[in-house]
Amino acid sequence: MKFHQLQALVAVMRCGGIRAAARDLNLSQAAVTKSLRQLEDECGVALLLRRSRGVDLTPQGQRLHERARLITRQIELAQDDLRHSLGDEQGLVRVGLTPYLTLSALGQAFDWFRRRYPRVQVQLIEGLMTRVLPCLRNGTLDLAFVAADAGELNDHEFQFTHVCNTRQLIVAREGHPALLDPSARALAGYEWLYTAPFLAGEGSRQAAMFTAAGVPVPERVVVCETLAALTLLRSSDLLSIFPEGLLGRPESRGILAVPTTQLHPCEIEVAMLTPPDVPLTPAAAYFAHCLTDAVRQ
Repeated sequence: MKFHQLQALVAVMRCGGIRAAARDLNLSQAAVTKSLRQLEDECGVALLLRRSRGVDLTPQGQRLHERARLITRQIELAQDDLRHSLGDEQGLVRVGLTPYLTLSALGQAFDWFRRRYPRVQVQLIEGLMTRVLPCLRNGTLDLAFVAADAGELNDHEFQFTHVCNTRQLIVAREGHPALLDPSARALAGYEWLYTAPFLAGEGSRQAAMFTAAGVPVPERVVVCETLAALTLLRSSDLLSIFPEGLLGRPESRGILAVPTTQLHPCEIEVAMLTPPDVPLTPAAAYFAHCLTDAVRQ
């Protein structure tokens, strides 16, 4: 197998077809098709299923594609490292971010990073652990800052670097009736909103909060993305849990902390995850440094 063959396979699946992959790689369609045919000949199996609207992977193609993404990304990182050592500060940094940092620390961190690396491309994926972990595993992310949950991590799968702990608060819209009656029983009667999968069973951090207060776990729950959560909280009687640092920011206007003394959300730990035994490029390491400093300030 040759690098350009694996690169063609990855590009075809990333772009959705041979024509788009050829544009992305700045090659002719014939060159990309030839690379794919040679790769299939060397493997001795079909890797792609040609369809009228693009291509799909065969089961064998899926297995090879997973490894091809890792291989091609590592070669790209090695090339970036060499360019940086020669003073050519270009390349690509791909980072996963918990929404908490997107709304709180990203702006300052990116400003610092761009002053040092004006030509390096940056790709950001906002998401929770369930979204960024697969991307770290398959090489489509270089590093990720997450709200860590030990139950979602396998021992030693990633290098884990603690960044900070942050307190969480129960929140509601301005004028919400819960602001006048913030008892645990009253709050448990409302519909709740979470930006992570809600598990009512034993071990759930949200369920434990209600159980500790001696009230039933809410039966009505909405699960959604961060942008939808902010919109719904401002326009309905939903309650939710926010990191303290989000309140008072423009994005959370109209959302207030509920002054309850009976329900106590757990703290969240923000951590940086990187693949083990894979050094970050200087640009990626500096982005991590900037984001860490912005969080801690």
